[in-house]
Amino acid sequence: MEETEKKSNIHRNGMIHFILVHSYLVFLLAIILGVFLDSFIKKHIFSNGIYQYIGFLLLVIGSIIIYWAQSSSSNYQEKKVKNEKRSKFEFGPYKFLRSPTHFGLFIMTLGFSLIIGSLFGIVLILIAYLITKLLFLRKEEKLLENKYGEVYTDYKKKVKNWI
Repeated sequence: MEETEKKSNIHRNGMIHFILVHSYLVFLLAIILGVFLDSFIKKHIFSNGIYQYIGFLLLVIGSIIIYWAQSSSSNYQEKKVKNEKRSKFEFGPYKFLRSPTHFGLFIMTLGFSLIIGSLFGIVLILIAYLITKLLFLRKEEKLLENKYGEVYTDYKKKVKNWI
């Protein structure tokens, strides 16, 4: 009984969403700090127009991935009725990535930094990626393992975390 109470406390307290929000804030702070630092050093490394086009493409791709991940997870109940053999983690981009929203956010913020030509933004987004991967995503996965048990452990074996 204590284990089911522990699992429900994780869900009720919203710890997973708490972790996600903080990891998203790391990316936001990386962009803000990057723009701030770029204002002191006037290097125009990404002034060629091709970088803006690549950045725009990354921005669109990242947004699509995030939308796909969010709509897949919100439509899970509807899909569950049709096919009960598949777990919550085997729909949409979750078939390919364990953290598609983070991957989309990484791609999107990287694209935004290219569009505005922020060298420090790009560097800090790469650092933000490492921070979220090493700190926040590890915590999220531990919570998901506690919540879903063997279902999530099996999912981790099938889908590698390559973000």
